[in-house]
Amino acid sequence: MTSWCFLFLAIILHSCAAQRLPTVAYPSAYKVSLVIPESSFTEKGDSFTGKVEIVLALEEASYSIELHAGRDYLSIATLQVIHDGTALHTTFTVDENDVLTISATQQLLAHTDYKLVVTYDGRLSTTDMNGIYKSSYEDGTGAKKYLVTTQFESIYARRTFPCFDEPSFKATFTIDITVPQKLNAMSNTLFTTSLLPDGTTHYQFETTPKMSTYLIAFVISEFTCSAWNMPEVNSVNKVCSRAQKEDTRRWAVEVSPKLLSSLNTYTGIPYTSSMKKVDQVAIPDFRSGAMENWGLITYREAMFLYDPKEDQSIDKQTVARVIAHELAHSWFGNLVTLAWWSEVFLNEGFARYFEHKAVNEVR
Repeated sequence: MTSWCFLFLAIILHSCAAQRLPTVAYPSAYKVSLVIPESSFTEKGDSFTGKVEIVLALEEASYSIELHAGRDYLSIATLQVIHDGTALHTTFTVDENDVLTISATQQLLAHTDYKLVVTYDGRLSTTDMNGIYKSSYEDGTGAKKYLVTTQFESIYARRTFPCFDEPSFKATFTIDITVPQKLNAMSNTLFTTSLLPDGTTHYQFETTPKMSTYLIAFVISEFTCSAWNMPEVNSVNKVCSRAQKEDTRRWAVEVSPKLLSSLNTYTGIPYTSSMKKVDQVAIPDFRSGAMENWGLITYREAMFLYDPKEDQSIDKQTVARVIAHELAHSWFGNLVTLAWWSEVFLNEGFARYFEHKAVNEVR
């Protein structure tokens, strides 16, 4: 997250502090499955379907579980709380603050694993660039193209799947996404693909390390990518954008491994000790300057792509600083995470310091 968004974030979240979730229930693992149909990559389409399975436990016995679900974006079809293979009798409500309250007729036991399974219909945002949203751009021929991407910081993962949408509730995530065959899907981790009988492509992503919901991301598009190798390890990473911007990706491809190597050396904690790859994507419509999603950093085009024919040397430096800032968050924010948004100044302060330090070392 670029620092100019800090004040905006603080103002939004001041009103959320009084509505924090109780710390009775806590998740350990999510399995998120999304299907985004071809119609959603047209002018009027905005639908998707989803299923989430959450393994959770309780710190103390309770008759209820509270988490988040975006009331205006998700329509829950089925909900089950399962223990030892048996679905418990439950009811649920979603209030105006997006709090999903599940009430059980029998007491839920402390320190016992339960599985929450929710299926739902979802709606892509088309009026703002938060949560899971649809964007558009013109390709090299002037044709209008659509993509689906995400911006979950700070409280917008709940628009995509029911979750404990606060930074302290870390868990692992195993994500799979089914999309039209002509499109490519990216998320935080490496993936395998399979072609389904209906002609769609199923992307199965590897399980993430423990992380906060706001750092989950994905991009579904027709973008093309340039590759670069992570220093000291055999890892191929991508810098992606719409195809006609390919030439402007070269500076990011050149400087990213140098910046990452500098940060690896300084922290003494290799990036790959947590994540196997770091992809970076330039988004035509993007709310922030950039967003440090772990393993899939997203940028506004103007903050990431450098055209030596059109841009000035100061623009080249700016791009390097923004990349360094987002990479620094891999340690300061992603690996070590704030408990609540009142501490976001630590995330941004350390990232701001190390963006200058890393850029100075690779000049």
